[in-house]
Amino acid sequence: MGSPTDFPENLPEIRAYNRAERHYSAHVSTETNDIDVELRGALQRYTAAGYSRARILARLVADGYTPTALRAHFPDFPETAFQRAELPGPRAVTPQSVTARLTQALPNPVALPASSTAPTSIPDQTPALDGISFHYVPLIQCSFPHADPHELTSFSRRNGWLELTLGTTRPETGLPYGVPARLLTIYCASEAVRTGSPEIYLGKSVHEFLRLLDVPVTRGERGNLRVYANQLLRLIHCTLSIDENIRDASGRTGLHIRQALFAEEARLWWDEDATVGQGSTMQLSSVLFQSILERSAPLSTAAIKALRKSPMDLDVYAWLVHRLFHLGKPSTVTWQQLSDQFGHAYAELRQFRRFFLDSLTRVRAVYPEANVTVVEGGLMLLPSRPHLPRRPKTR
Repeated sequence: MGSPTDFPENLPEIRAYNRAERHYSAHVSTETNDIDVELRGALQRYTAAGYSRARILARLVADGYTPTALRAHFPDFPETAFQRAELPGPRAVTPQSVTARLTQALPNPVALPASSTAPTSIPDQTPALDGISFHYVPLIQCSFPHADPHELTSFSRRNGWLELTLGTTRPETGLPYGVPARLLTIYCASEAVRTGSPEIYLGKSVHEFLRLLDVPVTRGERGNLRVYANQLLRLIHCTLSIDENIRDASGRTGLHIRQALFAEEARLWWDEDATVGQGSTMQLSSVLFQSILERSAPLSTAAIKALRKSPMDLDVYAWLVHRLFHLGKPSTVTWQQLSDQFGHAYAELRQFRRFFLDSLTRVRAVYPEANVTVVEGGLMLLPSRPHLPRRPKTR
């Protein structure tokens, strides 16, 4: 078996495995209907993935199986366990400690329902975070490559006191890049924050996953189905090294180094078209997961959708939201500093400046609160009104 990105080479083996599995299911289910055959297959997949019985049931309910079909396999579960959630994927109660961190981390906090100590059923935390996505702050300060880095196996960017280096555990797979890498990491960070779990559910199929990301589904050799499956593999094999200069209260300086795999484990089931299929999950590394909970910035989901055609637009938007929230007084950023952070492959500073200003125009259309002025030599950033709505005060 060749590289995991060589879908045509992998496909015969994948199809052979699927045929064998279907043949086995047909033998063990000769006295059941087609739905029960499919259900038993799903039970086998989730059991093989190491899910608990409660999580398997939650997953099957979200997959659309009826309570009537499920009760025979889960007779010891209460009726509430068979109620279908609004969104796909097993949903965990956000622990109170995580809820407290989220409330503090949001620049304009939204109300989060308090989790009970012993819930009878598992409530979905999603409604509390409607319209808000999260992005990992080091990837806002120093982002992925804009374009395909081809044979490069490492990529570094510097922003002030922080330097980010991306690597890969599979050189033949390559580094993540472009819009897909950004949308995938935003999705992973948002799910980690929302569920309080490092396990990221990847949808029943790539079709569903792209719908979750609100990306149009296209087929073919250069279609989105193949592109996002490839970028997902690149991301799973990605490593991150974050070096930050630090200073304590006495003025002593030092270096904080954080290194992490993006994912510790992933289970990717292949569909007939050689794309990631039903029941696929990935487990964020413990280092990255904890860092995401500590250092994630809230962004407008609607703005991300509006800017999803350009990696520069997404980078500039996330940077402005994060930077302006923490800004207490006017600050000037030079074109050279901006080029070091966002420039990537631009040969000349004036070329970068032109593309950056085009991107800034599109970003300000969805983020009109951003108080930014073009000045001689760079940008003037001014304290701005919040971009996201504030939580109503409770009496």
